[in-house]
Amino acid sequence: MPTPPPPRPPVTRLPGLGERLDLRDHAGAPVAVVRRLDGSVEVHHHGPGPLLLAPAAARAAGAFVSGHYAAAPELLDRVGEVIGGLVLDAVLVQRGSVADGRTITELQVRRRTGVTIVAVLRGAQPIVDPDPDVRLGAGDELVVMASEMALDRFRPMVGTVG
Repeated sequence: MPTPPPPRPPVTRLPGLGERLDLRDHAGAPVAVVRRLDGSVEVHHHGPGPLLLAPAAARAAGAFVSGHYAAAPELLDRVGEVIGGLVLDAVLVQRGSVADGRTITELQVRRRTGVTIVAVLRGAQPIVDPDPDVRLGAGDELVVMASEMALDRFRPMVGTVG
């Protein structure tokens, strides 16, 4: 039987204020990160000395602060071990590039480069897990997952230079 995933650090709703993520610093002292409704962030450290977060706790805090917290720090460590070598990056489609005005299918992105387009950021509404018939355009920011080598093959297609 598979081991259940570790519990997520508790996120507490703070009515009228925002949400709080409770973590521990590198030495085990409590840390509270508050994401306020107005977008500001408070960090409360209840330990001696400077605040030092282990890598998994730092990733969890960063994801929480950005509003995209979805996984326990321990799970992020496990995923990092499994997908070592994969990079999550964003690239901008340049006007006049090969990708400008063409669909993902027409470009054969995955077959030709090995890159997976995870999302297209266009205006206020992102297109998550885009269909192959999504037409890309200048100014689209593409969230991609790939190896560094695949990204090197992909960048010329969208007109970016690293």
